[in-house]
Amino acid sequence: MRFFRGIAVPAKKAEHTVTNICQNGLTNGQGWWHMEHEHPGDLANLFDKHDLSIEDTRSGSGAVAAVCGCGDESGAIYYACRHNRSSDHNTPILIEFEADKSAAAVDGKDFLYSVFQGGDPERARPVLERSFGKAVQRYADRAWSTEDQSFRIAMCNLAIHDPEVIEAHHKNELVLAGRHGTIFRSAFTVTLPVGPEAIIRVSHPVPTQFVPQPDVRLVDLVRFAK
Repeated sequence: MRFFRGIAVPAKKAEHTVTNICQNGLTNGQGWWHMEHEHPGDLANLFDKHDLSIEDTRSGSGAVAAVCGCGDESGAIYYACRHNRSSDHNTPILIEFEADKSAAAVDGKDFLYSVFQGGDPERARPVLERSFGKAVQRYADRAWSTEDQSFRIAMCNLAIHDPEVIEAHHKNELVLAGRHGTIFRSAFTVTLPVGPEAIIRVSHPVPTQFVPQPDVRLVDLVRFAK
């Protein structure tokens, strides 16, 4: 499965960063970011648990280091050139790499979790199906069947690791506007390390002021949004 990662670094560190990624791949501790994800286990058995909670899906000891990435190049270029770029981190870098689907999870922190926790089902269902596939609907419907927020979050913890949801989201073409000004078609976390043999390309995209126009905004789907 092909992924694209967009970062921005200080100009004086740009060439060292490119060389390091080409030679060593993506490893834990590179840069200032730190991400983790944890596969909750048997999705089918957990889905059927009537009193499912966050504790059932996050052990606290099974998390592994991960890195964020998009399923499309344009999304990563936006992050490299706009969202992650600042006066100090002023040099965009685009990283294209391969990883097994089993190493990936949907990064739901800026969109999917908010929809599970506070989504209006009537407005959200069509968007979820188009952006995350039909498989996500059963998780969302179970989440919305109760006001228990621990149950809702736990259901999303299952959904982001469902292979059918991952595959459908990777193909998504809708531009989503999520929390914290994020704009993307697809967002993932991928287990580290990603070896140098999996790195396809590391390049400097031309800085752009282009901002993709969202097709769907989180704020229009939920009863609350941050």
